[in-house]
Amino acid sequence: MEQKFNTDLISGFGPDKMLADLTFAEMEPGSDCGGGTYKITKQEVEKFAKLMGDPNTGEVNVPVGMIYIFGLRICWDRKVFIDQAIRAGDRITFYKPAKTGDTITTGLSIADKKEVKKEKDGKVRINKFLYINMNATNQNNEKITDIQMSFLLPKTMK
Repeated sequence: MEQKFNTDLISGFGPDKMLADLTFAEMEPGSDCGGGTYKITKQEVEKFAKLMGDPNTGEVNVPVGMIYIFGLRICWDRKVFIDQAIRAGDRITFYKPAKTGDTITTGLSIADKKEVKKEKDGKVRINKFLYINMNATNQNNEKITDIQMSFLLPKTMK
């Protein structure tokens, strides 16, 4: 059975200028990177459970991985995953579980950025790090999850 993400259930939002189009200097903490809203249907939960081999078909709570995967899909759509950047880890906090029938809104924003200078053998090396918040709430504005993703940006990043 082919598994496709049902884009008819999604509405997206966000700034016109994508994160990947910004220079490092333009990446300001607190800046909106966009997001999207997704209606969780029983059919989508069942497809996800089958695809992932998850016995949870959403009778009580939606599989937590489904919320995470939806958020990652929004990251790809909003070009948060910058070419040649290295994911340096996630910090995830779960709150209220999602239920079938919920409408989940996931927002993306710049949490922080930093430059780390290191000197070795007389050479100065500068590494640029970017931290992105991915926060999901339900239709009652109750928190589902907060995720902070860390990226080591490519040396070519201006």
